[in-house]
Amino acid sequence: MSELAKQASRMGFWAGLLAGILSTIAMYFGWFTRGVPVVALALWERQLRVIPLEVFSFLIVRLKFAAKPAAFWGMLVGLVILQAVLGWLAARVASRPVSRGLVAWALFGAAIALPAIGPASAQLSARAAAEGAAVAPWIVPAALAAYGLFFAVPFALLIWILSRRSNRPRAAGGMTRRELLSRGLVLSLTAVAGASAARIVAGALAKVSAAAQSAFAKVMSLPPEITPNEQFYIVSKNPPGFDPVVDAGRWSLQVGGLVGRPIRLTYEEIKEMPSVEQFQTLECISNEVGGDLISNAKWRGVRLRDVLTRAGGVSPKAVKVAFRCADGYSESVPIADAIDPTTLLAYEMNGEALPTSHGFPLRLLIPGLFGMKNPKWITRIEVVDYDFQGYWQASGWSDEAVVKTTSKFVTTDRSHPFGEIGLGGVAYGGDRGIKEVEVSTDDGKTWQKAESKAALGQFTWVLWAAVWRPGKPGEYFLKVRARDALGIMQVAKPAPTLPDGASGYHTLRVRVRK
Repeated sequence: MSELAKQASRMGFWAGLLAGILSTIAMYFGWFTRGVPVVALALWERQLRVIPLEVFSFLIVRLKFAAKPAAFWGMLVGLVILQAVLGWLAARVASRPVSRGLVAWALFGAAIALPAIGPASAQLSARAAAEGAAVAPWIVPAALAAYGLFFAVPFALLIWILSRRSNRPRAAGGMTRRELLSRGLVLSLTAVAGASAARIVAGALAKVSAAAQSAFAKVMSLPPEITPNEQFYIVSKNPPGFDPVVDAGRWSLQVGGLVGRPIRLTYEEIKEMPSVEQFQTLECISNEVGGDLISNAKWRGVRLRDVLTRAGGVSPKAVKVAFRCADGYSESVPIADAIDPTTLLAYEMNGEALPTSHGFPLRLLIPGLFGMKNPKWITRIEVVDYDFQGYWQASGWSDEAVVKTTSKFVTTDRSHPFGEIGLGGVAYGGDRGIKEVEVSTDDGKTWQKAESKAALGQFTWVLWAAVWRPGKPGEYFLKVRARDALGIMQVAKPAPTLPDGASGYHTLRVRVRK
């Protein structure tokens, strides 16, 4: 490659990097798509499908709340780098600034727009459906074309500036004043963009760190039986800050498919139906043994079977009830679960309107199933005659997603002075309940029964406590296990979260000091 070609490639890379920052900002803030960042979300969806499920599960277990922010910001950085590479290619295959801009626009379309157009259109339609509206099919293609221009036009302009600079004769031993100003402008733009990105990433990581420290501090003692809304664990498929915000005044619930008569219910109409109050624990299927992705609340809502009855009942041919949500999420449950009187469409949590992060205005609650089977921001219910596979099932997670009996310590102090030591934690058996909890202080050789507090309801966790009097100072391995109300002991064999939830006994190594 000639020196001139190498110089053009370098200019193309840096021009592409700066132009890529601009187009990525436009996608991040959802310019031209009603302020909804559907293109960024679409690329996020594509990334989730590309990342091996074992890797994604490993990141969730190891990084916990930091996993999705790290993956999302990593995707955005990767997107900018990709556009820098596209700039490098455009500079190599075309010689004039305008032709380079056209090539850059075409490369942007092939590398970014084509993969994003399908899921981005679905995302925007899902958000619009939450407000009872429709979107024109041309909006997403037009927005993607505009984002391509946000990349191609600044790229062509920067290439032209850099080309003029490189072609200008230099004075011996120095740079011209115009060259100095031009180089300063490019460096300033890079510095500003880099500083802004660093502040955004640092802010996100600071929030994640604060949340993790706060969560870590809470497990020093027994948690409250009812988890406050602001402390209830939050998991969704969306990157941080991209969950939908639904206007209840414009929202409605569509019920269709194999029912007697399709209906549409407003928020107020649902709240006017006979309501049910129910205590229920939720646990994420990605919760590792001893993890924090489990919480308990008091919910209020209407029975799903009452809503289906209002729609004329389900057809004898029905196999599943499918749910579609404002963020594009989908899920399904068997008919037997759907018509169970304990299956609720909840609109209230701990005496307050369902918080946005927990699915306002309406979410599903099915006792005994992992959180992934309890979708949030529901906009449509459809009765189908086939095995509908939801969002996570398509990636390899369990379709049944039945909660496994689990127990854990909440004491995190791994060093204690010699004497009487209090141990405590929680145990959960899904819709089976908990019969008893046992603790071992000798790595499982012997077990003693712990005291369990009466559960708030049939579908909630129980708090347990035990007093330990170690015989002498030293290092001990503590274990806890629970037996469900059917008399079945929790599974001792360790298993990862993928594909149907973790198993094994929570174990702590504790040092008792003199």
